[in-house]
Amino acid sequence: MMRLILFIGLIAAALWSRHWWRTTPPAQVRSVLSAILLWGGIGLLGLALISGHLNPLLAAIATLGLALARLERVLELIPKLRQLFQPANQQQSPPSNNGHLSDAEARAILGVAANADAETIRAAHRRLMQRLHPDRGGSDHLAAQINAAKKRLLGD
Repeated sequence: MMRLILFIGLIAAALWSRHWWRTTPPAQVRSVLSAILLWGGIGLLGLALISGHLNPLLAAIATLGLALARLERVLELIPKLRQLFQPANQQQSPPSNNGHLSDAEARAILGVAANADAETIRAAHRRLMQRLHPDRGGSDHLAAQINAAKKRLLGD
């Protein structure tokens, strides 16, 4: 019998709440709901204090506060991490001399002496391309410079 009375009371409260919700101005609904949330939260904290469950609740709140403080530090690192993991070829500048190399610049790029013969130039080109080819982790810009230096010195 008690359950039936409780069920009828809940139905009546739900119908009254629905009617009140529809007929009350929105500003008043907001103020009443905020008051209910405030006093309901205070009531739940009071129940937790009385029942002895407040300590785990406070520990969870403190842990959440520390996690949010660390999250702020992690969020500050995101731009630095993006910059760190950017591909290397995006950070390099394009050639400044538009591909026109002098003999001295070409020899400096290949690392050969001024009196180097064609075979020495080809060997230096081969050695550098094996290390700096784009397929092996080098950049397109470096490979183009090495090829331009070989072309300048050998006239190929």
